Amino acid sequence: MAERIVVVDDHELVQIGLHTLLTDHGLDVVGYAGTGSEGLALIQSLQPDLALIDVRLPDMSGIQLCQSVREANTHIRLAILTALMDKYVVHACLQTGIQGYLLKNMPGDELFRAIRNILDGKSVLDPAVTEYALRWIESRKDSESGKDALDLRDVEILRLMAQGRTNQDIGKQLHLSENTVKVIVNEIYRRLGVRSRVEAVMEANRRGLL
Repeated sequence: MAERIVVVDDHELVQIGLHTLLTDHGLDVVGYAGTGSEGLALIQSLQPDLALIDVRLPDMSGIQLCQSVREANTHIRLAILTALMDKYVVHACLQTGIQGYLLKNMPGDELFRAIRNILDGKSVLDPAVTEYALRWIESRKDSESGKDALDLRDVEILRLMAQGRTNQDIGKQLHLSENTVKVIVNEIYRRLGVRSRVEAVMEANRRGLL
């Protein structure tokens, strides 16, 4: 029986291209979604062998979607398929427990081989992002070397900032004190190289974190 794949990407041409590539190689593309919320519902309903997820979606980031899927389904393989090659995005995605980070400019045969390897239980990173991944691994061993990396909590706070939430609101939702949130927000500013909430949200959007 062919492995079952769900594609979450808001570009129809990407959906069509992946369908052609994967079905020509004997895989079964069982569903498509153009938003994160649709993708989550589809993945929960169909329980595919693999979900291919873009980082930039209209209603949430692919990072948030991967985190939501992983919290409820430890067996579903997840792979990011994106045009973004940013170390902060790579770091945040790896923390969600994905099995692959693939770039959309990969030749079709290479992309299929990478997907085939993920389905076979291997972890696959596009060679272009391997250096970022290695730095993230080192940062987990040595917190000082990873001082500029954003973690999932930072991304969640950025998401709430983008919604216009105050530090007090964010603290209540994440069960943190207002002062703790303030410290974290200031640290996010430093890591992103910005000086305000607006700049932080704009930079996070530019990097595909939101």
